[in-house]
Amino acid sequence: MSETASCARSAPLKLSQLQNFCKRDPAGYKDDYDAQSRRLTSLVGILLLSPNADPSPSLVELIQFMAAVSSSSYKGEESDRVAALLMELLVGTSNSASSSSAANESAATIPLLQSTLPLAALQLHRDIRKACVSALILMRNKGAVPPLRLLQSFFQLMAVVPDKNLRESLYHHIVNDIRNINKNGKKDEKLNRTIQSFFHRIVAASANESTAGAEDSPTDYAAKRAVQMICDLYRRNVWNDERSVHILATAAASPNASVASRALRFFLNIEEAMALDKQNSETNEWEGIDNINLHLHSKKTKGKQRLIEKQIRNRKKKQNAREHGIIANREDKGVEASKKLFPAIELLHDPQGLVETILKRVKSSGSNTYKFEVKMLMLNFVTRVVGNHELILLPLYPLLQRYMGGHQRDVTAILAYSVQSCHQYVPPEEIYGILKTIAHNFITERCSEEQMAVGINAVRSICARVPSVLSTEEDETDGDGREISSSWDVEAFTRDLAGYAKHKDRSISIAGRGWVNFIREVHPSLLQGKDRGLVGAGLHKAGERPLRYGEVRAALGVEGADLLVAYEASKKRKEKGGKKNSDGSDSEGDDDSESGWVEMNDGEEGGDDESESGWVEMKDEEDESDEEAPDLVLLGDDEEGKEEEDVDGEKGDTVDYSKLSKKERAKMQQEVSSTRIFTASEFAKMHKLVARQQQARRDPRLAAKLKRAIAKGEEFDDISDSDSDDSDDEDIHIKGAVNTTDIMADAKRKRMSKAEKLEKIIEGRVKFENKERAGGSTNTEKKRKKNFAMSKFSFDARKKIGEKTTAKMGRKQERSKLDGGGRDAKKRRRKF
Repeated sequence: MSETASCARSAPLKLSQLQNFCKRDPAGYKDDYDAQSRRLTSLVGILLLSPNADPSPSLVELIQFMAAVSSSSYKGEESDRVAALLMELLVGTSNSASSSSAANESAATIPLLQSTLPLAALQLHRDIRKACVSALILMRNKGAVPPLRLLQSFFQLMAVVPDKNLRESLYHHIVNDIRNINKNGKKDEKLNRTIQSFFHRIVAASANESTAGAEDSPTDYAAKRAVQMICDLYRRNVWNDERSVHILATAAASPNASVASRALRFFLNIEEAMALDKQNSETNEWEGIDNINLHLHSKKTKGKQRLIEKQIRNRKKKQNAREHGIIANREDKGVEASKKLFPAIELLHDPQGLVETILKRVKSSGSNTYKFEVKMLMLNFVTRVVGNHELILLPLYPLLQRYMGGHQRDVTAILAYSVQSCHQYVPPEEIYGILKTIAHNFITERCSEEQMAVGINAVRSICARVPSVLSTEEDETDGDGREISSSWDVEAFTRDLAGYAKHKDRSISIAGRGWVNFIREVHPSLLQGKDRGLVGAGLHKAGERPLRYGEVRAALGVEGADLLVAYEASKKRKEKGGKKNSDGSDSEGDDDSESGWVEMNDGEEGGDDESESGWVEMKDEEDESDEEAPDLVLLGDDEEGKEEEDVDGEKGDTVDYSKLSKKERAKMQQEVSSTRIFTASEFAKMHKLVARQQQARRDPRLAAKLKRAIAKGEEFDDISDSDSDDSDDEDIHIKGAVNTTDIMADAKRKRMSKAEKLEKIIEGRVKFENKERAGGSTNTEKKRKKNFAMSKFSFDARKKIGEKTTAKMGRKQERSKLDGGGRDAKKRRRKF
């Protein structure tokens, strides 16, 4: 070694230089690293003796140096020693020892948080604490520290240390660390289960220790952070499993208002948030691909041209994938469509026990225990869970009636929650009380028009969810056939609300017509004959009435399976008839068939058409045997039946489905459903056929039209083969959720607030000052501002003057005709 090199070697090095040398030659600079390690140990010992003193400026740099070098060049025992030293400085000796033992032991033995820290750790300077946290995060990112070892220490700091910036950095590190563990679909289930069990114990400890209305403890703050982390990870599709939902359900049952409100808001709004995030990500991704810099105003080079062509190809590929995805999402109506939104409420393990606990807390809490907003959140969650899982929670409905006063705060939301809590398994006796309360407090003349409209809409929504309230368990009829109910006069209540359809206020009349239309569909016999209308009269004639409480119509098979078989048989028969016509007839016969010849089935329509054309087509026996009537006729075991059975492969194609009874159709539906596997397109076809049949049942005109089509053999001509849904509704619909806007009054102009008025004024002012279109003024505007002397003899001015002169001459001629004018008028007045 030369003299200059030895001098450089003996000279003191900076920490950045030493870090570079240790990275290049770890073994050669091990002594220098050990010297810096002993220096750090001594400085930490001095700092623990007097944590209030200002730290040495070189200590922060030394901490960063030791963390970076130990995690890269000396990973192992040395990195563990440095991490233990930093944790001891942060959270104290006992806590660091427990966290290190927890890392070495099994994953399920992580201890809970301690509510306090040693005095030296609490009085530590903020710069030193921040440097230690950043150093530990650096070591964790390089894999030198296991995640479970840092988790408890960081939660301890978040719960106790009053440093907002530090808490935010710790929170983001934990969330990003868990995301990186489960990145690219590679999930460590053992580690995830351990971290989730740690979060669950924190939340459970907070629920057991805290009391309603008390101040937040460090455990409560740690529980709030744990709940917030789980909500964030669930929204990012990292932890969307039952264990996460169970932790949040435990948090929702916590007496602490802040912890419970975070969990309740998650359950109520997670679907909309996830769908909105997905939509925004797709939009941003497409906008980034769609915006291509074509370099129209820059120098053209080969590299730029290749880049432009590559971007255009990528855009075309993404556009094709986007269109295919839209089509697939539009056509998908099966299991995959229900998995697009992650319904957290559906994953609850014990929904009945959870809602009973929360409802008990709402009923037993006083006015000062929880805020009104928290109580509304609890009621919203309870009613949503009851409606989604169809639970029986009878004490809920009397509680809702207490909040249904006309002047109650947020009473529209209370009515929406009442609608949410209703389902088909709720006894009608419980719903009667809600309907009577709404009728007495909202649907009276002393209430305002908006209140009356909201009340009628709420009653309609409740009856739509519980149709059994419109019928009684034992219907008694008098001599006129009028229904009499001993518990509640349903008919009088229905007709009373139907009278509001002719109210002078528009919003009330709209709500009343909605009620009338609903009763026409469900139970038209409750209305008077003049209010039933065409649809109600048809359903009343068919005997339509809702099911009573506990009554169930058992399904014998897939609904619409018999209609699908009839549709396929009709389609096959038409295809076979077309093939026979094309093979067995000449071109002249084809022309005749295309010109619209009608067969003489009954001698009615065919005779008229042929008499108009002037001659009748004569057919031989072979043509008559080949071209059959459009109706499906049972042919038996003759030769034609055997031929059709061989061609079609199904004997059921020769049955006339329009002449089958209900029992025969039900038997066929059961047989087809048990012997056939339907595809997605076939389910869509059955949905169309059933919808058309139900519509024909409601509309007598459509039923008569369908009957005529059956007689002509054109029953299924209006059914298209495409399975796409024409609905353009792209809103986010959540199962069981009822928005307050669903029952609000329509056609009512709301009074604008002062801020809204000012915003409208500013918008109009900006629109007036800044023209919407580009360019100057139009020719019409220029002509309006033009001097009259310049346009006095223009074509338009002369045209107007000419029109006035012509009008004068016309009036003179009319006046002369009235006076008996004309050339021979004087001759008539001559005397001979």
